[in-house]
Amino acid sequence: MKRHLFILMAVCLGSLIAMSCNRENGDDNGGSSTSDKKITIQYQMKDHFTQNGQQLQISPYFHYNLKYVDATGKTVEVNNVSAPWTLPAFDVKAPFTAKIEGTIVYNESELPETGTIIIGAVPNIHYIENGVAKDRELNNAPVGQFSSKEQFLNFISTHPDRLTFTLEHTF
Repeated sequence: MKRHLFILMAVCLGSLIAMSCNRENGDDNGGSSTSDKKITIQYQMKDHFTQNGQQLQISPYFHYNLKYVDATGKTVEVNNVSAPWTLPAFDVKAPFTAKIEGTIVYNESELPETGTIIIGAVPNIHYIENGVAKDRELNNAPVGQFSSKEQFLNFISTHPDRLTFTLEHTF
């Protein structure tokens, strides 16, 4: 009889421990789940990039027409943005897909005939997740350095895709 009582008590104690662990790990309603995770997001357009170990400043002749996903999940458009540009930070709950995309715009008459022209789009999604600040940058950012207006215009005429970019990250 004592043996049966001891086995029953061990089983009950094991069950209590297992249920307690599930709650602490967020598997039960008492814990936090992925949908409760809060992330602070901030979109940015940087005015420089590093190429071959050298930091290059994007020429002031270039601006951006941007679209980004706001805290409510809606797409917002802003035009003729100059870098550096930073949108005020906002909080979202996972799951959320942060996205910034755009087009590099310029006025051909503002470009100098000679001298270095540095074009680039360096979007960044700066975010804070679980108290840790991180950045998500475009791996293949459309950037380049040209020695004249003619060289730049020739390149863009054959590579118009280098005037557009998209960066997104799902939390």
